[in-house]
Amino acid sequence: MKLMKRLTFMGLGLILSVCLFAVAPVLAQVEMDTVTGLWLLDEGSGDLATDSSDSGLDAAIVGNPTWVNGVFGSGLELNGVDAYIEVPAHVNPTDAITVSLWVKSMTETWNQHGWMVEKRNAYIIHPNGDTKNVSWPICNNGCWNKPGGWRDGEVGPDDIMDWHLYTTTFDSATGEWNIYIDGVAESSMTINQDPIDADDGPLFIGRDTCCDGRFGNAVIDEIAIFSVALTADQIQAMMEKGLSAMLLTPVEPEGKLSTTWADVKEQY
Repeated sequence: MKLMKRLTFMGLGLILSVCLFAVAPVLAQVEMDTVTGLWLLDEGSGDLATDSSDSGLDAAIVGNPTWVNGVFGSGLELNGVDAYIEVPAHVNPTDAITVSLWVKSMTETWNQHGWMVEKRNAYIIHPNGDTKNVSWPICNNGCWNKPGGWRDGEVGPDDIMDWHLYTTTFDSATGEWNIYIDGVAESSMTINQDPIDADDGPLFIGRDTCCDGRFGNAVIDEIAIFSVALTADQIQAMMEKGLSAMLLTPVEPEGKLSTTWADVKEQY
């Protein structure tokens, strides 16, 4: 009888071990308190992009872009003339940052410089006009990418007229700087370990305020900013699940498996 109980206990232990491996992807979850801005663009109509983070940075949609299908839910088609999103003034993360959005260009090469996500005195996801490349210039105790230059590390996919997830990270503790495309680190550098300069102005999506006429001609979806440098696994999960499922959908509490395990031990 003791042998039977022991074998049963071992079998249940094996089952629970398999269950633990099955829920391992939960470890790629991102803490919601690291999200400083989250615009899912799932409204489908209107002139307001709701911020789903706790920052309350609901953004104005300017120039009547067209609501279309996005990667997850709806997205916005920007006309390259006068359409963009303006996020209210706020101070950006400085110690570390991740900026991410989905983009599908309406032209074979980028129609203009610098318009994806722009907080010009701190950071930009910067498409480089007449190429397929993007840059990730940040101001780390001065602009840009000290001790280098703003185009250092530029990279791009083969076809920008397909949907791609562009994600950029920087961690001032290590100086690690990355451009991810579709969850893969396509460009990495180590730059000065200085915090990102604090910019207390608005944030622009689809517009570069540097110069007249810098508006994006593309469809965009799911823009997010984090106060940490996300890992490759977290970015991959974000790409596969979408930000709403990853950040806003409840998951089973971590204690549930340990409670189940305790119940098993008590029974046997």
